[in-house]
Amino acid sequence: MRRLVSTLCISATLSVAAQEAPKRALPVEDDAPIPKAIPVRPPQPPKAQPVLDDPKDRPAPPKTKGPDDDMFDFATLAYDRQEWGMAAQSYAKYLQQYPSGRQVSDALFRIGECYMKQNQLKQAAGYYEEVVNRYPASDGAPSAAYRLGAMRFNDSKFADAAKHFAFSETKHKNPQVRLASAYNKSRAFEMAGDKEKQTAALSSVIAVKTDNPYRETALLTLGSIYLGQDKKAEALPIFDELVKTSADRAIVAEAVIRAAVLYAELKKPDESIAMFQKALQMAETSEANRGIALVGVIQALFTKGDYDGVIDYYNKNSEVLPPGPSRAKMLLLVGHSHRMRKSYARAVEVYLLIEQYHADSDEAFEAGYWKLYCFYLLSDKDLGEFATAFITRHAQKHADHEYLSLARLIRADFYFNKGDFQQAALSYNEVNLEKLPEKLRPGTLFNTGWAQGEAGRHQEAVGTFTRFINEFPQHEFIPKAYARRGLANRDARDLPKAKADFEHVAKEFPKSDACELSWLQLGFIAMEQKDPKATVTAFETLLKKFPTTAAAAQAYYGIGRGNLDQKIYDKAVPALQRSIEIDSKTYLEKSSQLIILCHYARQNADDLAKAIDSYLQAKSDGVVPPNILKWLGLKLYSSDDFKRAARFLELAVTPQIPENTESVVWNVLGMAQLQNGKFDASIQATENFLKSSPDAAATARAQLTKGKALLGKGDFTQADQVAQQALQVVKDGKLQAELLILEGDIFSAQGDKLAADGQQAAAIEKWKAGAAKYAVPSQFYEDPDVTPDALYKAAKALEKAGDAAQSKQMLQQLQQRYPKYQPKN
Repeated sequence: MRRLVSTLCISATLSVAAQEAPKRALPVEDDAPIPKAIPVRPPQPPKAQPVLDDPKDRPAPPKTKGPDDDMFDFATLAYDRQEWGMAAQSYAKYLQQYPSGRQVSDALFRIGECYMKQNQLKQAAGYYEEVVNRYPASDGAPSAAYRLGAMRFNDSKFADAAKHFAFSETKHKNPQVRLASAYNKSRAFEMAGDKEKQTAALSSVIAVKTDNPYRETALLTLGSIYLGQDKKAEALPIFDELVKTSADRAIVAEAVIRAAVLYAELKKPDESIAMFQKALQMAETSEANRGIALVGVIQALFTKGDYDGVIDYYNKNSEVLPPGPSRAKMLLLVGHSHRMRKSYARAVEVYLLIEQYHADSDEAFEAGYWKLYCFYLLSDKDLGEFATAFITRHAQKHADHEYLSLARLIRADFYFNKGDFQQAALSYNEVNLEKLPEKLRPGTLFNTGWAQGEAGRHQEAVGTFTRFINEFPQHEFIPKAYARRGLANRDARDLPKAKADFEHVAKEFPKSDACELSWLQLGFIAMEQKDPKATVTAFETLLKKFPTTAAAAQAYYGIGRGNLDQKIYDKAVPALQRSIEIDSKTYLEKSSQLIILCHYARQNADDLAKAIDSYLQAKSDGVVPPNILKWLGLKLYSSDDFKRAARFLELAVTPQIPENTESVVWNVLGMAQLQNGKFDASIQATENFLKSSPDAAATARAQLTKGKALLGKGDFTQADQVAQQALQVVKDGKLQAELLILEGDIFSAQGDKLAADGQQAAAIEKWKAGAAKYAVPSQFYEDPDVTPDALYKAAKALEKAGDAAQSKQMLQQLQQRYPKYQPKN
């Protein structure tokens, strides 16, 4: 009879676990976090009060008007603003000038806080020590001691940590901080290995029964200490109390397992079973404790002599092996029962127990096969290795047994279902069809051909499917066999034979699933043979006969591609759009590109823009051919659609390598962005154009664009320099007139700014200068766009300069010469 684990062993396991305390404490002082600090306070219970631990949080003493108070208040202002460096310097200055001031202790504490906030822990500790050592009765001393305790704990100086926590526990006015100090003091004693002092400290924490967030953790720790010291009488009441009263299920899970062990050791099996089962029912019970509980229940049942209960419990907890030489036959029946109920995982567990503990029995061989079968039904990732191990283990002793042939088939089917067709094809080759049950032979032969085809062994697949067609001509898989042979022929690049197989299926088995596959493949073959008309016909037939086909997206793509190749764009676009609607993941990219090509070929700017927008909205990192973007951007610019023109031209440029973009794109992009009021973007694009070394006329035209953009930014000086530079080259014509108008605009804008600043005289001079620039194109150049603009702007400049008569004359001239002129905004 197998011996069960003794309660002494369980108790020892729990004792060791109880000694593995973490190296951090519980947080209380959130106002002063310390890197690597031991936690200071667990989540507060509903009735817990907030902890005020910084002297600045306490009511301030009455203000006096002494200079020392002013200096301290000044430092405190910096402190409250969290300007830690300035605050520390100001408090230090206070200490230097008033070493006997009444707020020295607070200043020292605050300097420590400042350093701690800046993670300068060593300097902070020095000031905290000064507060504790020189001013132990001050308000800040307990808080300083608490911080020192945390720092020393993190430095593994547990004796010092305990000392400081003890000081805080004794002196602090806040009961929550006193509790935290007492609890962390116990942790320090624990880490120092002083169980006696740890016990005493825990007892002081436990003594506080209200508003004590540490009490349950302290109880659990103290009970674990007693359990490790074999003090059952002291430990059991502690765990019982926690089980009954604690709201923390993690603590209850730990307490209940320890109580169960103690009840077992005290020969109280009913109480022990109840506790162990409670532990098993709790999700918070650790895996290690769950194992202890399982052993504990079994042991308690065995102690009571309830052998039927033991067997029943084994049925419910399959990982536990029942004792006795008869267990192999019993467990085999248990395994079969689980399998028939489709509880395959449970069945595997039982079969494994038989193999492990009865390896040489006939039951182990039978269990091994059925375990393998269950793994097959569960699609276990290691089934191939399991099957190989089973075959190798039993090949000699059970060479002719049906289970060996079935095991080889299971291995082959596993790799087949996994998609590992190379391994599946090799495994099927080891299966002898004659040794399989007759009903399994057709499916095995069919799957063999399928695996061979998918593994790239196309000629072998053609031969296997031909054998299947010949040997099982009435089998339900016949249409699929023709279709799969067609696939193998296609992959072997024998397109005529492949086409013949698919056409045979389409004709002879029009309602089969294989017919659907065949029309799809006929479409693919037509695409490969570059027969767009046949491509469209095949895919349209597929959709007509199988409107719910899973290959609908591919079919619509094929229809779109075929119509595009035939330049039937009106039919191509809807089909391609439909492919995206059905399966955007697969067809968004390639269908979108073809849609873009359709609209580009039709030279339809609006539809092309919409297609590109739709594509990029769905795929932000998508790429559109630059030549298409260029054409679209230029087309939209010529239609005065500057916003969209700029959008598409920006997609066409390469800002990181400007020279890789055609200069005309940069030039038009600069002009479009000028019209859009995006002056910086306009300047950058224009400068990239100028880097391409255009001819003099193009350069001057680009400088006009750049000058206008600079003017738009309010950079009058640079704008004027650019205009002057261009005028040195351009001496006549419309471009000169536009440059002169730009100069007039610059002067006029300068005048407006001076006037806004109250410099009216200077503004008038600028307006007059602007009017002078407008005069040349208004009087000496005739152009339906430029000349009226110059006349109107000259009139407005003169009006601002106070020359109403001349302004009126200009406006009359404008009305006479260009009666339909409307000023531009």
